Amino acid sequence: MFPLLLAAALAADPAVPITPGRVVEVVLATVQASPSRPVRPITLTRLREEARVALVARGATEAAFAPLDAQALAASLEWLIDQTLVAEEADRLLVAAVGRDEALAELQRFRARFASPEEFARFRSINDVVEEELLVSLGRSLRVQRFVEGRVGQAVKVSEGEIDDYLRARGVGTDPSAARDAVRAHLGAQRLAAEVKKIVGDLRSRATVRILFPPAEVGSD
Repeated sequence: MFPLLLAAALAADPAVPITPGRVVEVVLATVQASPSRPVRPITLTRLREEARVALVARGATEAAFAPLDAQALAASLEWLIDQTLVAEEADRLLVAAVGRDEALAELQRFRARFASPEEFARFRSINDVVEEELLVSLGRSLRVQRFVEGRVGQAVKVSEGEIDDYLRARGVGTDPSAARDAVRAHLGAQRLAAEVKKIVGDLRSRATVRILFPPAEVGSD
């Protein structure tokens, strides 16, 4: 079985029995943004929770209760590592702060994704997550979004001339139409992805990221 357990905390409490060979928790990875920053562990339980919260927040409510396979967990792990590094950088620079009222508003939007209060309560129960944990997760994601938007700034803006060139190259013409909005969104998304990749690449180059157990070794839900 997996030798890396979160048993130290339990060992401090003699009332909690530790069965030999029993996996208490699996630490999949550790993230340290820089030598002066703390080491952040990512456990399997937290990864599953964060993955479902992120998917539901983006409208994929079916992910609230569906199993997460090894491929989904692997992608979620990379995403969570990036989120952790960007949030650490925002914290280091003291920028893009998110107030509690803003986090509560994010939680309200998240709760509204579910068909009923009972469904939301079921989600929390199955994932053993309290609202305070949701506030932290949703607030962090909002801070990461703000930080990235502040960094990319004008870099993702698309000029009218660039839209004209794109349409001409495809023989569409340059008359104002819904096509121009679609092109602007497409080019903007491409630039945003490229800028985010640069930001994350720079942060990863300065960080110490250790993958202790790839999700493929752990398996799905």
